[in-house]
This record gives sequence, structure tokens and C-alpha cells, in this order.
Amino acid sequence: MLPGVEAACQEYNKLASTYDRKWRAYIDATLRAIVEGGQFQGQERVLDIACGTGELERRLLSHWPNLFMVGVDVSRKMLDRAAAKNQSSRVAWVQAEVARLPFPDQSFDHAICANSFHYFPSPAQSLHEIRRIVRPAGQFVLVDWCDDYLSCKLCSLWLRLTEPAFCATYTLRSCQSLLEQSGFTVIHTDRFRAGWLWGMMQIVCRRN
Repeated sequence: MLPGVEAACQEYNKLASTYDRKWRAYIDATLRAIVEGGQFQGQERVLDIACGTGELERRLLSHWPNLFMVGVDVSRKMLDRAAAKNQSSRVAWVQAEVARLPFPDQSFDHAICANSFHYFPSPAQSLHEIRRIVRPAGQFVLVDWCDDYLSCKLCSLWLRLTEPAFCATYTLRSCQSLLEQSGFTVIHTDRFRAGWLWGMMQIVCRRN
């Protein structure tokens, strides 16, 4: 693993047992944006990148029970929590890094990355890898902290000094540019707050 990835893995192995309880309000606010904006027919293959405790899988499958989902994360203990919460045969769990996804080309209809892009030490490589596994015209949804909000910008400065796993946050414009350079067409963007501190962005795009 890259050093930043290893740090994130260690941190989230420690957080796994308390993560859902500690971050409940934040999880509700950020994942609601994905669930409410979901554009699924109901039979698609969906990859959840940095899936954590599998909360997105639980919520999406409650709305679209015939989706087939794969959750990927670097943290084994987060994946163990996800598997304990989600017993459905419609979901699988894989330990892997986003920059090296162990799936064939064009093997998913949709990919989702929620609340983790700021931990990616090689964002361009990661986005190219995501594009590789999404079918042509497939959808990718990115939700993350947004530096257009002063509170997030200040928080990012603090985390750079104190958090070994943290890499970078982006403005909506800079993140959109990264996506376009990686072969995606942005079709919708939004900014919203998850509580008083976290300013968020959601970017919906399609693989060119």
C-alpha cells in the first residue's frame, strides 16, 4: 500500500466498531444525497468505493433490492462490520485499493465514491481506474468535502498538520476538472451542508 493508504487503513480499522454511532448524522446527510438522487433501473451492477461499514449498500438495497453491489475498502475491519450488517446475497465485499481495483474492464454499470476522495494519495490514477471498470456511458457519483466552503478549507489546513491519512480536498471546479481529464463528462453538480461544519459537493458524471 502507498503510505497514505496504509495510514487510512490503520485509522479506520480502529474506528470500525464505533463509526456508525459516532458519525450517524453526517452519514445520514451525505448518503441521503446519493439515495434520493439515485437513477437506477433496479438490475444494475454497482461498485461502492471506500464503502466503509456498508451503510450505502444497506440503504440502496432497501430501495432497489435487485441491484448487485460490490463494496470495496482498504480496511478489513470496516468490511467485517459491513458484512455483519448486510447478509443479502446481492452484495459482496472486497478488500482493495481504489488505484488498483481487482475487476475486469467495464464490469460495472455504476460506481459511487462517498466521503473518501480526500484520502486518495493518487487522485488522477484512482479516477482513471474507476473509469476503467465502468461500462461506456456508465455513471459515476462522487460525494466529498468541498473547499468552496470556508469551514472545510480551514478544516483541511488543520488535517494536513494532524492527520497522516488525509491528502487533500478540492473545490467543485477543481474536482470537476480532474474528472473531465480522467475521461468523464459531468452531467450534474450540487453543493450542500452536512451539519454546521461539513460543506459537501456531489458530482454526477458519465464515462465518455
